[in-house]
Amino acid sequence: MILTVHNLAENYKCLPSEVMSRATTFDLYVLDVHTKWVKYQHQESENKRAVPNAPARPVLNSEQMRKMIESARSG
Repeated sequence: MILTVHNLAENYKCLPSEVMSRATTFDLYVLDVHTKWVKYQHQESENKRAVPNAPARPVLNSEQMRKMIESARSG
């Protein structure tokens, strides 16, 4: 909680005591979204998977792709 107060105070350029007396849940929501966006941008810049726990894309050859298309057309 202390780090959240610190981050809000730093972003809004105010004292932590002001954050404690005036901040609302909307401020927490904005901070959460901002933190996730910064993390996403950082991961993208390092070419890492941006979505945690997302399965890796399977590598299919042209024959496997052709079979999938034929299966979808016939099905």
